[in-house]
Amino acid sequence: MLSRREARLLRSLRQRKTREAEGLFVAEGVRAVEDLAASALPLHLAAAVSTLGDTPRGRALLEVLARKGVPVHEAGERELAELADTETPQGILAVARIPSAGLDDLAVDADPAVILVLDAVQDPGNFGTLARTAEALGAAGVVALPGTVDAWNPKAVRAAMGSTFRLPVASVDWDALAPWLSSRGLATLAAAAGGEPLPEPRPRRAALVLGNEGAGIGDQTRARADRVVGIPLRGRAESLNVAAAGAILLYELLR
Repeated sequence: MLSRREARLLRSLRQRKTREAEGLFVAEGVRAVEDLAASALPLHLAAAVSTLGDTPRGRALLEVLARKGVPVHEAGERELAELADTETPQGILAVARIPSAGLDDLAVDADPAVILVLDAVQDPGNFGTLARTAEALGAAGVVALPGTVDAWNPKAVRAAMGSTFRLPVASVDWDALAPWLSSRGLATLAAAAGGEPLPEPRPRRAALVLGNEGAGIGDQTRARADRVVGIPLRGRAESLNVAAAGAILLYELLR
């Protein structure tokens, strides 16, 4: 059974300040915990309903956690629902260590080398979707500039579908990022409404910067950009959701 201390920890990890202080985050649901168990991230503990092992998939997951030496505490369905960020946590929650990724963890030695930089993207669903897209298309990693939502927010973790367990996510500011990009020959392409189309031929080494959902890229980003790029729109819509725009631009850069 979960102790009061463990239950209190699970509740408190909904808050960014606690995640940062403890260096831990929560993954919810069978799929997320499967991905977490298959990753290199150290697991701290798990909480599961007693019926999880009644299905082959649930039983297999519990066996994996047991082999990894992860303590699995039984919790009632109501208790688990109270601890989870979602209404239906699918029978299991797991707590894991937040990886301490830095810029040098982004593998940019080979070509093409593209990284995704997020400038004050605040919606956790957008963050997770962009991280998932970046991994799927072959980006080297994600950089979160100040003002960006926490990568380990429960909603961001769910939307990433395991990608942030595998893809490095570094949190830095422009003073650290700019010289690193320059030393590795990565052009800075900042996406904004009205920006010019991607050049031909496409840059083989680039940092694609996406801005805030409402305000767009910040002044620092605009000043540091080698190019301000955009997507020509033929219809009546004036702009695209940041996750949709990011997917199109990443595809064009990495295809």
